This record gives sequence, structure tokens and C-alpha cells, in this order.
Amino acid sequence: MEFKDYTLYCKLDTILKAHDISVLKLSKEIGHRRTTIMELMHNTNMEKKKISAELIMKLCLYFEVTPNDLFEIRRKE
Repeated sequence: MEFKDYTLYCKLDTILKAHDISVLKLSKEIGHRRTTIMELMHNTNMEKKKISAELIMKLCLYFEVTPNDLFEIRRKE
């Protein structure tokens, strides 16, 4: 298995749409930068991104999901 062939994929975009919540509202309610939330939503530079445990916890608690609901590992296309 080649680890470089895989990436961490964030499903935040799908979760936001399912809850009909804007990035701006989420940012204000959890107290985190809108830019970081947008990057997660669009899976920008996920290979190099450091996602804090605090942000993961806030997102999971806010949406009542587990980290497994928020992230998955995908083969790069």
C-alpha cells in the first residue's frame, strides 16, 4: 500500500448542506475562522493541513456526529 495514493477527505460540505447552515453562521457559533472552515469544506491542501483536535471536537459536538462521520480516507484520483 502506498500512503501517498490516499488522502483525508472532509465531508463538512455535505454536513453543512444537510443542516442548511452557512459557513459564516458555523464560524460564529463555534468560534473558529471562516477561512479554515472553507478549506475543510473544499478539501483544500488536505495533505498538508493540520486540523486541531479542538476544531474536530467542536464540529462533532455541533453537528452531533463522530469523527468517522466527518472524515474518510479516499484514494486520490
